[in-house]
Amino acid sequence: NRGGNMRSSIFILRILSNAIFWHVVIDARAVLVSHSHPSDVKHFEPKLDPNIGYWSPSTSSIDWCERNYVVTQYIAEFWNCISSFSMCILGGILFIRGLYNKIETRFLLSSLGLGFVGLGSAYFHGTLTHFGQMTDELPMVYSMIIWWFILVRMNEFKQIKRKLFAIDTLVVFGIFYGLLWTYVHSLQTFVLIFQGHMSLMVVGGITTLIYLYRQSHHHVYRLKYLLMVYVSLLISAFVCWAMDQQLCERMNNRSRLNPQLHAWWHVLGAVHCHLGIVCSEAMRLLSIKYKQHQEKNPQSSHQPFKPEDHLSIVFYVGLPYVNYSKEKRTIEAKAQ
Repeated sequence: NRGGNMRSSIFILRILSNAIFWHVVIDARAVLVSHSHPSDVKHFEPKLDPNIGYWSPSTSSIDWCERNYVVTQYIAEFWNCISSFSMCILGGILFIRGLYNKIETRFLLSSLGLGFVGLGSAYFHGTLTHFGQMTDELPMVYSMIIWWFILVRMNEFKQIKRKLFAIDTLVVFGIFYGLLWTYVHSLQTFVLIFQGHMSLMVVGGITTLIYLYRQSHHHVYRLKYLLMVYVSLLISAFVCWAMDQQLCERMNNRSRLNPQLHAWWHVLGAVHCHLGIVCSEAMRLLSIKYKQHQEKNPQSSHQPFKPEDHLSIVFYVGLPYVNYSKEKRTIEAKAQ
C-alpha cells in the first residue's frame, strides 16, 4: 500500500524532527562551554584556530583543519561548507528521479537523507556551532537507519495486515534507535564514539550489500563494477579524511596551497553514497523481478531467472542510475 507507506514515512519524519527540536535546541547542554575549555575541542594543530567571524565563538566539539573565516567572515570553513552541497545535489537528483519513476518510499527517504546530511554538514562547517554539529551528525545516523532497513528488507515483500494498530517491528526499532541516539548525542558530543559508531554502521552495511550481491538473482556484472567503484570511493574518501588530520599543520604552515582534503572527503563521500543508493535500488528491482518470475513459473528449472535481462543502468554526467523506462512502458501497456 503506497499511500500507507507514505503516511508512515511522514509520521516517522515528524517524530525525528520533533526529537531534534526538543532534545537538541531546547535541551542542549553546555552549548557555550566547549570554547571556554579549548582542551575539550578536538583540533589538528598545536593551537586552536583563533580566527573569529560572524558565528564566533565556536561551540562545536571539533575544529577541522581548514582555517576559519579566511575566505569570508560569514562562513567559518568555506571549502568544507561549499563541498557539502554536493550531497544535496546528488540526493536531490535521486529524489526527483525516484518521484518520477514512482519507486518505493524507502528509496525516496534514503535520497532525502543524503540531501539532509549535506545541508547539515554545510551548516556545521559554516558555523562551527553545537547545533550545527548536531545537524551534521544526527542525519548521518538517521540515513544509515533507513539504509539498513533497505538492506534487511531487500528480499522481503510482506505487507502489514490491515489492522487499526498494525505495527512493523523493524520500523519501531529504527525510530526508537534514532530517538535514543538523538537524546544521548545531544547531552554530549562524543566525537570518537560517534565516529566509531558510524564506522560500524557503514562497514556492516557494505558487508551486507556485498553479501546480497552474491545472491544469484542479484549477480549482474554491471552491479559488480558499481560495487567495486563504490568501495574504492569510500577508501579514497577515508584517505583524504585521515590525511587532512594527520598532515594538518604541514598543509597550513609549510605549504602555500592547502588541498582542502576534508572538502574532497565530502565530494567523494557524496558520490559514494549515490552509488550505494543506486546499487540498493538495482538489487531491490531484481528482487521484485525474481519474485514475479517465481510466481509465474513455479517450476522454473526449465526457465531460469536471468538477472541481466531485468536490469538496465544508464549514465548521466558520469553518474549511474537505474533505468526504469522499461518498467514504465510495461505498466502503460497493461493499462491500455
